[in-house]
Amino acid sequence: MDRLVIKVKLRGCVEVRAGERAVNTVLFEGHCEGGLFEGEILPAACDVQKLNGAGGTLSARYILEGVDCAGECCRIFVENNGTVGQVFTEPAVLTDSRALSWLNTERLAGRLTEGDDGLTVEIGRFEDIWRDNI
Repeated sequence: MDRLVIKVKLRGCVEVRAGERAVNTVLFEGHCEGGLFEGEILPAACDVQKLNGAGGTLSARYILEGVDCAGECCRIFVENNGTVGQVFTEPAVLTDSRALSWLNTERLAGRLTEGDDGLTVEIGRFEDIWRDNI
């Protein structure tokens, strides 16, 4: 399967609130598993959530370090943008991996799944993520 499967564990949250508006910075750690890439989320991973009375937006930014499907060491930067409360996201990726260089230009989609052990983020080709939803 051509997707990144990232397991996220939340590690803390800092909030500032003014009336119905709030900004949360959610710190997290985790790892990626699967056939495309295996590795860890590097320190300083953060999801900034901007909230208002009607909902809000999120933007998670982090770097993964590990081994790609060709066995080469690499890093992957992820910026995953979405709407609070929605399952699907719009990720952008930048990697120094030759084998995964298609991620740098591909139209991608993400899907968030909450479980007992934390959050799972799947990132893959737009049509593959959406096809799984039909």
